[in-house]
Amino acid sequence: MKKIFVLLLTLFIFTGCSNTTVEKEENKDLQIADAMASIGGVDETLDKQKLSYEMTISNEGKLPVVEESIEIVLTDWINERLMENEITEKKFNEDNIMVKGYVIFDTKDLSKKDILENEPFIDGIKISTEDDGEIFIKSNF
Repeated sequence: MKKIFVLLLTLFIFTGCSNTTVEKEENKDLQIADAMASIGGVDETLDKQKLSYEMTISNEGKLPVVEESIEIVLTDWINERLMENEITEKKFNEDNIMVKGYVIFDTKDLSKKDILENEPFIDGIKISTEDDGEIFIKSNF
């Protein structure tokens, strides 16, 4: 009986301590202060659409972020139809970060209503800090 108890206790301790990584950390210092998005056709065809975006992220706490780590997190619906995704510009100012880019996705055989029913297209932005933290900032476009 003691052996089973010790075995269960050991298993419990290892299970409780094994999850040491945090994938998404919320942070009040980094927030989307301003965002703008537009969607339109590409190459005079209705088979693909381009979602252009521009976001300003306030960095009131002046967290040291890793510039190369900024990543736009797309919804599953967009990821399934993704043709191209590019961040075209990043500007780091004293208390904010500006990110511009676009996403081109396949819309073949979809109506405008089908596309709009799947909004939002972007879940948010992931940013890594210099202290190895990863922050997810939720968006709604």
